[in-house]
Amino acid sequence: MSTINKDKNLSKRIDYALAKKDNKLTFKNQDSLNIYYRVGTELLAGLVIGAGMGWTLDQWINSTPLFLIIFFILGAIAGIYNLWRVLTGKGLKMGFFNEKDK
Repeated sequence: MSTINKDKNLSKRIDYALAKKDNKLTFKNQDSLNIYYRVGTELLAGLVIGAGMGWTLDQWINSTPLFLIIFFILGAIAGIYNLWRVLTGKGLKMGFFNEKDK
């Protein structure tokens, strides 16, 4: 490879690094943003599924919104439990954990 080609390749690499540096979302910020999206999704999924199950059960039985309230609270508990698993790093593991498994 000649010196001119090396210089062009180096200048392309420098331009690429500078363009990447000017981007407002760096890799670290993007990783944090992904965690925030997952936290919101986990909590919302628990609430929506719990409320949906309670509403469906209420419609099926023709009752007051008793099951909606019960399943909404259970969905909130499940969502918070999922948040705990994500934030403690146990989000991809299944089952119960010992303190030695950290």
